[in-house]
Amino acid sequence: MQDSGAMILDVRKEHRLTQPFDHSFVVRVALAGTLFGCGQQSPSLPPAPPNAADVAPPASLGALSRFSVPLEYDFTAVMKLVDQVVPRTFGSIDSVKMMGTDSRKHYAFEATRGPFTAFADGNQVHLRATIEYKARGFYKPPLAPTISAGCGFGAEKPRIVVELATPLGLTPNWHLVSHARVVSVAPASSTPRDHCDVSMLHKDVTPQVVEAATAGLAGQLRNIDSKVGKVDLTSHVTEWWGMLARPIRLADGVWLVLGPERLRAGKVSGRSKILVVPVSLDARPRIVTGAAEPVEPVRALPPLARDSVSDGYHIVMDGVVDYVTASREMTSALGGKKLEESGKSITVNEVGVVPLTKGRVAFAIAFTGDATGKIRLIGTPLYDRLHQQVLFPDLDFDLDTDSKVLQTYSWLRTGNLRKELRKRARIPVTAALDKGRALLLDGLNRKIGDAVTLSATVDSVAVRTLFVTRDGLVVRAEARGHAGVSVRQR
Repeated sequence: MQDSGAMILDVRKEHRLTQPFDHSFVVRVALAGTLFGCGQQSPSLPPAPPNAADVAPPASLGALSRFSVPLEYDFTAVMKLVDQVVPRTFGSIDSVKMMGTDSRKHYAFEATRGPFTAFADGNQVHLRATIEYKARGFYKPPLAPTISAGCGFGAEKPRIVVELATPLGLTPNWHLVSHARVVSVAPASSTPRDHCDVSMLHKDVTPQVVEAATAGLAGQLRNIDSKVGKVDLTSHVTEWWGMLARPIRLADGVWLVLGPERLRAGKVSGRSKILVVPVSLDARPRIVTGAAEPVEPVRALPPLARDSVSDGYHIVMDGVVDYVTASREMTSALGGKKLEESGKSITVNEVGVVPLTKGRVAFAIAFTGDATGKIRLIGTPLYDRLHQQVLFPDLDFDLDTDSKVLQTYSWLRTGNLRKELRKRARIPVTAALDKGRALLLDGLNRKIGDAVTLSATVDSVAVRTLFVTRDGLVVRAEARGHAGVSVRQR
């Protein structure tokens, strides 16, 4: 098997297996039968002795993974808060002010603000409102009574448009944070309707109204930030944080545990009325086996961390090919085959596969022909990544147990027969890996509760190592992909 080169994994250093088997993904695949079937002892061999192989491979702790969690926040609620803070009226027609330094010229105005509308631009939330106003100018001639004139006392009033902006973010304790500023205060248009030109004063009082409105808004910026800063998202995040900690049933006795550890926030962006916080979830997903749903302690919601690059998830999964399946596969590959040696031949009837110690496997081959009986060969499994098969390139006769058969039929021991058996002793694991991929996709693409939806791809499944256990050949693979969590805001 030199053609496989580095594509083959050696199990010889992996046979000391002592940890309980509670963190692995068991896919019991009967390649010609049912899925998740319980293994039975092959009739070709007696049951394996109690110390024939270790019970399970070492537990695989979840690798650090990242899930994309774009939190969407409808800032309509923020718009309402700002609407409560910013006064609806500015000035009073009864509050007369001197225009500049001319004591003969005075003016008064009264403005009424309309509701705010909002939109997102990058990481900024912009709020706009239209203010309608009326104004009156007063002039005191040297030797005559005061005269006055005004605008906006009819159906149409002059208008100015005010615009505020604030970057919205999240504090480590899950409160909104705002830094509001005044972007612009200006007439709604350049038409006469939106300018208050008091002819007798030879003065457009619109700039005075704009200045007063600007000052009024600037005086409310701290109040706006304070009000927005009281918005606490802890209860909402805690709810779906707990949902992510719940085990996800993949199949009978197989559970996916995401193992959430921390949330990290990136740069905020927005569209329309939705603010998007690119959060990534640090987690250690793993697959747990057991008849009962695993009890996972829910970690308290941690403080929000900053700046993280999502690089996808890594989940270890174990494909288990039990020995009934292995025996059936070997019998299918070798059964009925005539093997010739030194001018004589035998026909293989049945092959039984059982585990041995030190990461080895025994093949019991029942045959008829020029010789009749059973021979036993021992080999150490290797994994061929290129063909996704388990090979036994060192398969050799067990001289201790088969000495009588081999002494009687010494021609069986020649190299050609052993070479042919090594060539044909292949156990495919594609079905086990494909089943694992399918179950993982199903587990990572589903709705959790009413507010959380998981979505994911499985980009690759690569076998990392191979174990011989009492229950079967365990091919440990790492699944990689990208996953996201969408949270519907209530």
